[in-house]
Formats: sequence, C-alpha cells, structure tokens
Amino acid sequence: MKKMIASIAFLFFTAVSAMADYTIYLPTKPGSGLDQWAQVVIKELKKHIDGDVKSVHIPGARHRLGMNKWQNENRFNEGAITVTGGTTSVNTLVVSGVEYDYTTWDAIGVQLLDIFVGKRKDWDPKDGGMVFGNDHAAGDVTGMVLMYCGNLDGKIESYKKCVDEDMKYVKGVDDKQGTLMFANGEFNVFRGNPTAWTKKIAKFEHGELWFTQGVYDKKKKRIVTNPNAPGKDFDTVFKETWGEEPKGELYDAYRLVQFQNDSLQKGLWVNKDAPHRKKLVKALKKMLKDPESRAIIAKASGGDYEWAIGEEADKIVEYQRSLYTEKKLKDLVWWFNNIFGWKAEFKPELLK
Repeated sequence: MKKMIASIAFLFFTAVSAMADYTIYLPTKPGSGLDQWAQVVIKELKKHIDGDVKSVHIPGARHRLGMNKWQNENRFNEGAITVTGGTTSVNTLVVSGVEYDYTTWDAIGVQLLDIFVGKRKDWDPKDGGMVFGNDHAAGDVTGMVLMYCGNLDGKIESYKKCVDEDMKYVKGVDDKQGTLMFANGEFNVFRGNPTAWTKKIAKFEHGELWFTQGVYDKKKKRIVTNPNAPGKDFDTVFKETWGEEPKGELYDAYRLVQFQNDSLQKGLWVNKDAPHRKKLVKALKKMLKDPESRAIIAKASGGDYEWAIGEEADKIVEYQRSLYTEKKLKDLVWWFNNIFGWKAEFKPELLK
C-alpha cells in the first residue's frame, strides 16, 4: 500500500513539475488594440501548453516604457514572454530613448498583418482639404500624405509644404479618439489594423477603404497585395490615382518604415536562447493547426493572416537590417521631427 501511495505521489510530482508558468509582459494598457489581439492569442495558446499564463501590462511612451523594462529586467525571468506591435518595431528605427533590441530575443511567432486606410465616401482627395491625425501611426500617416500629394518633385521637404498648405494634421490623437473623430465627420481619413477596420471603421456607412499597406510575403521577402483586400495595395491605388509609379525620397522612407511596422506588427518573443522557447513554438504550431483556434484568431485579426513561426520570424529581423541605409534613416528622422514632432535621432549603429 505504501509503495502504491509513493508511486502515485511520484507521478503527481512529476506531472506538476513538468508544467510551467508563463508571464506575458505587454507594453500597452489593458483593452488596447495590441492587448485585445494578445488576449485572444493567449487564450488559444493556453489550450496547447501546460501551466498557467498571466499578463502584466506596462504602458507608456508609445511602448518604450514596457519594452525597455523587458529588455533590462523582465526577459531574464523564468517563463517570460513579451508581446510587440508595429509601434514597438518602428521605435527601434529612429525614436530616442529606445533601449530594447529585437536581435537579443528569439521569436515564438509573428502574425503578418496589414494596416487599412479608409476615407469618407463623400470626400474626393482631388477636392483637397484632407483632415487626419494619429500620433503613433507615423508610417501609415506618411502613406496618407504620399497618396494625397503624389510624387511631387521627389524631395522629402516638398511634402512638408504640401502638408502645411493643403492638409490639416491634428496632433495628440490616438486610435480611439481618431475613430470617434472619423465617425463624427471631423476626420475624412483614418487608419486601423485589420481588426479595428472590420469591427469598427468598415461599419460606418459614410466610410470606404482607400488603400492598404500590404502584407509581408515570407518567400518573396517583400510586401505584397493583401489577399483580404485585393487591388487595394498602396502602389496599385497610387498608380490608378496619379498615372505613375510612386517614387522619391519620401516613398523610399515610407516603404522602409512600413515594412518595419507590418512585417513585425503583432508578435510573441522570449529572451535569446530561453529554454521555454521550443515548447512555446511547438504549442503555437499546434494552435495554428487547430481549425477552431485558427477561426477564432482570424476573427480577432480581421482575416486569416499568415504567421512567421520561430526562426522564420528571427530571419525577418535579420532581413530588416539589410534594408537600412543612411539616407533612408536620416530622411525618416527629418520627417518624424518636422511633421510629427517626435524626438527622433539617426542611429548609425543600425548600419553595422
């Protein structure tokens, strides 16, 4: 009898010790767009892993506060995971005060999403008077400016003149405020990730899709047309509007920052060589093969978008670095400072 009890106790202890507890650190507040996406993914991922999963939110400074703390402290904790969005990635290009570095992490997986830009049906860009604003969506706003102004003379400074003379950019606006201002008719243009678009903006009777930024193709290593919005990618709509391909200094800078944003827009990461990475990658693969989980995530993501899993996502980080040039980075610094009023800086270490 004693041997039987001892055996049962041993088996119980072994099962419990095999389980792991995870803490997911999010650089945003509860209920934000990134948090909503993360909570759905976490719920489905939990079905395929052993152990408890809890969330810790550290919002502030456009993701910098939480991600700096992740880099300097939290990533070394047992079972630590972080969640990143497009803003997290864009910050690393030119924004001051960024202490975190994607190259010091390993990916669990990244969902390859898009950004949608809509406009009022009763507003024709050719009539002028574009009114818009979103403080953290610098890449998307840059696309709006390009689509509205055309190629001009190709010089980035010319677009500031276009903004100053022909457009009204409202500063201090976040996604929630911008959606409300679009709904109330104060904005005639607005942006949103696929989730925000399908759940909110697309339901406005006065709104319609203007263009999308496109999605990252892992095999082609470039942004391509979003299959959930065929014929609406930026380059196609630009050529239809202006009769020529987009080009110039601002377009080159836009493509760099938008690729940075969209190819890593929503992701899960652990510290470099973290022992729990392998287990989590395996769980993510199981989750994505589960039809029910896949459908739930597709609904939360505004469409069934592809994922880059494990080393596939690590390779995206490496590839991003290969696209950096001194000219593009300095143009982005100038643009962010002069248009958005950000504290942007040129980071020569990115070119090493």
